[in-house]
Amino acid sequence: MQSFDRLVSGLMPVEEVERTALRPARGRVLARALTAPRDLPSQDQAAMDGYAVRAQDLASGARSLKVMGRALAGHDFGDRLAPGTCVRIMTGASMPVGSDAVVVEEVAGPVVSGSVVLPGPVALGANRRTRGEHVRAGEEVLPAGRRLRAADLALACALGAVELEVFRRLRVGVLSTGDELRDAPSELPAGCVFDSNRLMLRVAMDQANLAERDLGICPDDSRALQRAVDTALQEDLDALLISGGAALGDADVVRSFGGVEFVPVNVRPGRGIAVARIPGRHRNLLILGLPGNSVAAYVLFHTLALPVLLSLAGSKTRPPLPITMPIACNMQTRAGRIDFRRARLVLDPGGRRVADPLSQQGSGMIRSVSDAQALIAVGPKAQYRAGDLLPVYLLASFEEAL
Repeated sequence: MQSFDRLVSGLMPVEEVERTALRPARGRVLARALTAPRDLPSQDQAAMDGYAVRAQDLASGARSLKVMGRALAGHDFGDRLAPGTCVRIMTGASMPVGSDAVVVEEVAGPVVSGSVVLPGPVALGANRRTRGEHVRAGEEVLPAGRRLRAADLALACALGAVELEVFRRLRVGVLSTGDELRDAPSELPAGCVFDSNRLMLRVAMDQANLAERDLGICPDDSRALQRAVDTALQEDLDALLISGGAALGDADVVRSFGGVEFVPVNVRPGRGIAVARIPGRHRNLLILGLPGNSVAAYVLFHTLALPVLLSLAGSKTRPPLPITMPIACNMQTRAGRIDFRRARLVLDPGGRRVADPLSQQGSGMIRSVSDAQALIAVGPKAQYRAGDLLPVYLLASFEEAL
């Protein structure tokens, strides 16, 4: 996305590093690559319950082998496997010395007088996990710049890590602009609305593990906006995310603020994003201005602003990628642009999952996002027919913010 590359060009990501325990590290950005200190698995292990054998003992077919004992996970069997013998073994147990395959218990005969008949031949290495087949000692397993997921933290734990080095959390102020905005449950004069954008953006940044700071509502007044920017600078915030005031209306104070550039985005809802970089005491303050219409703010935040903020936080994040899915009905839009339509995922008569656009698509209708499961990226052609494949963004992936 050209607009993303333009917005992140010249950004100076945070550099301060801190250590954190694994559990609270979810969503944090890894500052130092994690290198495996040991092999995984650390020994040859059984991948199935059954009998550890020497494959050569069964090379000629089924054979009765003497059962030397039992190998359990977490316990060293100790003895070497002698020719003509086997060991009853459980999944995850270390392979006895001398064994090189596991015959699964489902195909084994009953144990009679200390021996068991096992079928053959058996492939060398069958049902065995070899030492280091998953991870090799010295291998980089998690790169710097990775936003950590639960599976990443499980991998770090499996390697014996108890802490990781991560970049400090990005500090982001959240501000709404508009004389018409009020915070619930205050009185709502005629022509006014409750400010839902600020809450939506703050919750989304909590999910992304960014340190958000509520800067409240700013009236449509350039001096009030300057005071809000001054507060962000005084508090040494890294970014200021503003909803409203970024268009070309008479009261759009963000668009007219000194140093602000409007970066157009050829999508609807949301025509673009306002951006400025204001010098601060230690670093520039990045200002991102989103539309005031709630759906437009939601779409541009998740598809553009959040990836930019995560890049500033040190992540290698790119804008989210869609999946391709058939649409449930004929659709049309203005040729040459991308129109994000809110949709539900349903099954067509043939049992295929398809994206079915909602009837209401207004840019201020936040209920349409609440009712939706996906965004259909309609365009750049003017018309599409039912069954055509189009890019679809799953809203669940936005909520995960990973």
